[in-house]
Amino acid sequence: MIDPDGRVVQEVDLGLPPQEVFDFFIDAERLVRWIGLSASLAPVPGGRFRFEIQPGHFCEGSYVDVVRPTFVSFTWGWTAPEWNLPPGESLVSVAITPTAGGSRVRLVHDRLPGALRAIHDEGWELFLARLTAAVAHEDLPDYPEKGTP
Repeated sequence: MIDPDGRVVQEVDLGLPPQEVFDFFIDAERLVRWIGLSASLAPVPGGRFRFEIQPGHFCEGSYVDVVRPTFVSFTWGWTAPEWNLPPGESLVSVAITPTAGGSRVRLVHDRLPGALRAIHDEGWELFLARLTAAVAHEDLPDYPEKGTP
């Protein structure tokens, strides 16, 4: 959903404890199980990340906060100029809280231009559905078709 402040906000409940869920956001091998085709991650404050969302389309940014196992934030942008969102321009924050059945993930994508909010909202919803399936060792929903700005 897009909240009144223009931020993309998505939440999912997962059947793993926060310590294990956290790794799906900072470990390249686990990350590409649900989002991306390849990834290079340096999950420390100031460390860079780059992953290929679609063939030839890369997201880049740097980690702002890495607080195991409850919080990670990173800047976000696209290397392709047609997205009008250069690396580092927006901010993704992921809060992981324990629940009786495992963990709740709350992802907030902030500082997105108005024209890009809906496609990022749709994208995060699709990818978090894939994360939910990956965590549960279920068949993953189809990888999303190539998005365009």
